[in-house]
Amino acid sequence: MSEREGLIGDCLPEDGFRVPVLMYHHVEPAPLTPPPRHPESYVTPAELATQLDLLERRRLVPLTLAEAAERALSRTLPPRPVVLTFDDGCRCFAEHALPELSRRGVPATLFAVAGELGGSNRWDARGGERLEKLLDAEGLRRVAEGGVEVGCHGAHHADLSLPLAAEELAAETRGARAALEEALGQPVETFCYPYGRLSEAARRAVREAGFSAAVAIADHPGASAGDPWAVPRQPVRPGESGFELWLKARGFYPAWSRLPRLGLLSALRRRGRKEAS
Repeated sequence: MSEREGLIGDCLPEDGFRVPVLMYHHVEPAPLTPPPRHPESYVTPAELATQLDLLERRRLVPLTLAEAAERALSRTLPPRPVVLTFDDGCRCFAEHALPELSRRGVPATLFAVAGELGGSNRWDARGGERLEKLLDAEGLRRVAEGGVEVGCHGAHHADLSLPLAAEELAAETRGARAALEEALGQPVETFCYPYGRLSEAARRAVREAGFSAAVAIADHPGASAGDPWAVPRQPVRPGESGFELWLKARGFYPAWSRLPRLGLLSALRRRGRKEAS
C-alpha cells in the first residue's frame, strides 16, 4: 500500500462534504464564431465579473476544492464557503477567466484532462461542438502559479459511468493523476468526473487513487449530496440572475428548484441578462 492510499482513512466521512460547488466550462466574449452548439456552457467575461462581484457583496468565501475538503475535515470552514470550478482546462480560462479571478483575489479549481494537454476538446467536437484549445503543461503551470488549483479530469475525458475494465479505470484515475503531477511538478488532490456522472466502480477507483474530493454534476447519475467523492455541482449558465447564483452559491438551489415557480425562473433569467449587459 502506498503512503497516499494509507491516508484515505483520514479523509472525510461519506456524508461530510456540504460546501456548495459551482461549475463553469468556457469563459469567452460574445458573439462566438462559429456559434456553440451548447451555449449554456459559455459565459462571457462580463458575466463572470458580475457574478464574482455579487459573491463578494453577499460575503461568500471562495475556496479551492482541495482547501474546502481539507477545512471540512478539520472543521475550520468559514461562514458561507463556496467553490468555483472550471472544466477541461481550456485556454479561454487563462485568457478570460483568470484575469477576473486574479483581479479580485478569488481562488478557483481548474480541471485538466491529463492525456490531452495542449490538444483540444475532441470529445465535444465529435458531437458537433466548436473546437476549443486546451492549455499545455506550461500553461497549466502558469495558471497554478497564479493561485489556481489544478485538479484532474481523467486521462482522456472518458465517461466513467460506463462499464469499464479495471485497467481503464485505473488509467483514468490513478494514472491520470500521476501524469498530471509529473507535468505540473506538484501534487494533484482533486478529481472531476467527465460529463459529470459516475458509477460506484468509478467512485471507488477515485477514492483508492487518493483524491481528497471529486465532483460530479447535480442530478447526474452517481452524484450524491454530502459524499466527498461524488459532490454534486450546480452549473452556472449565461443569463442567470443574481438571485439564482446566490441560491446556488448558498446550497439552496436544489430545494428551491423543486418548488412551483409559475414562470419565475424565466423572468429571473431575463433580468439576469439585463444585469450582465
